Amino acid sequence: ESLDPADFRAAFEQYELAIKCMGGHHPATQYYLGTCQLDYGDYVSGVCNVDAALQADPTNFEASAWQRLSQGRSSLMMKCCSNAVNIEKEPWEMEEADEKLGSTDGSWFTKPLVTVWDSVFTQEQLRDLDSTARDLMRYLGHSQASTFWYSGQAARNVIEVAIGRLHPLVMSAMEGIRIPESCDQPWLGCEYWIRAQTNRRGVASHYDMDMRAKKMGRVSLPTFASILYLSGGGGKNGLGPGPTAIFAQRPAKNGLADGKVSHAPALPPAGEFVWPRRGRFAAFPGDLHHGVMPAEDDGHRVTVLVNWWCGSGARAASIPAEPYCIAAPQAEKPPEWSMNVSPAISKAVTVNTTFLRHDGGNTQEA
Repeated sequence: ESLDPADFRAAFEQYELAIKCMGGHHPATQYYLGTCQLDYGDYVSGVCNVDAALQADPTNFEASAWQRLSQGRSSLMMKCCSNAVNIEKEPWEMEEADEKLGSTDGSWFTKPLVTVWDSVFTQEQLRDLDSTARDLMRYLGHSQASTFWYSGQAARNVIEVAIGRLHPLVMSAMEGIRIPESCDQPWLGCEYWIRAQTNRRGVASHYDMDMRAKKMGRVSLPTFASILYLSGGGGKNGLGPGPTAIFAQRPAKNGLADGKVSHAPALPPAGEFVWPRRGRFAAFPGDLHHGVMPAEDDGHRVTVLVNWWCGSGARAASIPAEPYCIAAPQAEKPPEWSMNVSPAISKAVTVNTTFLRHDGGNTQEA
């Protein structure tokens, strides 16, 4: 799929013309228009059109359509919060973009939520990762699966070679953040996938869960989640817009209710933001609520997402599996990289203790 803004606008015009030709009312076409607007990051128009389509003909849409509406509303809320606290402009407008802007507020966590490294790979290695990411995205596009699984054996592609380089960094993050006991558990493997989108789109706040377990009404979370940024920006220090937001929230003990996860606490007392920079790697506990802030920017955002699963016994029996998670195809010959790059731990983890919620038309500090 194209990420060119001109292609999105052309699609909008085609859907709008089709609706006009059908007398101004056609729920299915209006739904497709709305989802296209959501993909572009026009959340106001997208939510309005998807909602109107579902209300006009509710029996004609599957549960996934209603889930798309819910995700659009969540992204719209993140967009409102992003605009309200003006977090997108600060990092590259500051002389010292790597300085922390705040601190935690003494809630249930006492250490940083996320660890960030820069310059983990060379520019040549990043170009190899770019090419492999494109190939694997196309492969998943023709599969019913959404992620790949790598158990740490012989690498099938460049990304799996990279995971081997990232493994000791994640183990050190487990020790440094708050779950050192996980380091004593066997590493079961990694679930990974690639996300490419416009900066306008963002990602609705969510928990990374094993989809097979979720279908059975259970919450199964990775030990650690991580992000390798293949894109950045042209601002100061190479930072791009649309930070990843990691919130001080976990799933509540009651787990899933009607397919939705309750948060504990209900509102996040604090959180941390990580701005994209090409070659940056960020890791955080896998049970934390997180998402991506939308940005008023038509640039592209490309990331490799890697979830790390550790454990034994029953835990080992509940890892991602087919049909949602599959083995990646074997590349002709994964390169034998020289792992002599010493990544530097970055301080570009911006902490912000002010979160906003929308309540009855009034925006309030949470």
